[in-house]
Amino acid sequence: MAKVLLVEDSATQAVEIRMLLEEGHHQVLHVANGRLALDVLAKEPIELVVTDLEMPEMNGLELVEAMKTDFEFIPAVLVTARGSEELASKALQSGAAGYVPKDHLQSLLNDTIVDVLGVIRTDASFAKLISTLQKNVFVFDLPNDSTLITPLIGLLMQVIAGMELISGIELTRMGVAIEHALVNAMYRGNLALGPSVTPPHRAIVYDDATTNLIENRKQSEPYKDRIVHVEATASKEEIRVLVRDQGKGFNTSEIPRRGDPKMLDSESGRGLVLMASFTDELLFNEQGNEVTLVKKVPSK
Repeated sequence: MAKVLLVEDSATQAVEIRMLLEEGHHQVLHVANGRLALDVLAKEPIELVVTDLEMPEMNGLELVEAMKTDFEFIPAVLVTARGSEELASKALQSGAAGYVPKDHLQSLLNDTIVDVLGVIRTDASFAKLISTLQKNVFVFDLPNDSTLITPLIGLLMQVIAGMELISGIELTRMGVAIEHALVNAMYRGNLALGPSVTPPHRAIVYDDATTNLIENRKQSEPYKDRIVHVEATASKEEIRVLVRDQGKGFNTSEIPRRGDPKMLDSESGRGLVLMASFTDELLFNEQGNEVTLVKKVPSK
């Protein structure tokens, strides 16, 4: 599926992660630290990096920072361990595209890679025309249909890239954040489903996975007519995406502050961690059923 560079100094962990990646049909190259990884990235057409955080010579945070300078179009996924939360939080702020706790590798690693690669799209059909846009506004009222998430993300990413607002890994990270906001709005908000009765994120977005409970909710009151309202504005100053569901909302005061290492252990969920880490501002309304993701456009 993808050519993956695995950066892991533990031989035992490297074997385990390689086996998982190969089960996901990825081609895997392995090196033991970040400095060796940069050598490989300069020579090989790598599509994604999976990296440990604690390593000799060049750790995972230093690798992510170096990649943002020299290999900005290649996403990096962190493998995090207990005790490395602060380092992981800094790496997410510095440019990593996702993270997987070591004790959840089996269930989350390949799904996370699918999520990250799924938002990387290239379509030059209208590139010249879109590059002249100064401001673009989209307003959607979405039913609770997960098959609409991928084309919506694709449309927004095409416009953002075409307007030359952000690119490379920052474009990918923004796509991942919006994708999680939409899934949360449909399943946590409108359908009021908890994590234990919801299919994995990847299965929802890319396989349209469902259950009897989900289908029953979609056809019964008060859930069936609820919509997800999306307002996306792309300008030369910022990208602003508002996502509002019609559920009861949640207590937003319990969400850890952006950049707080405690976020990685938060019960609020990985989606909120990524949304907070991949944007410049994450704003909620008082009810907790509306989130606005803001990404500032860097000065040129």
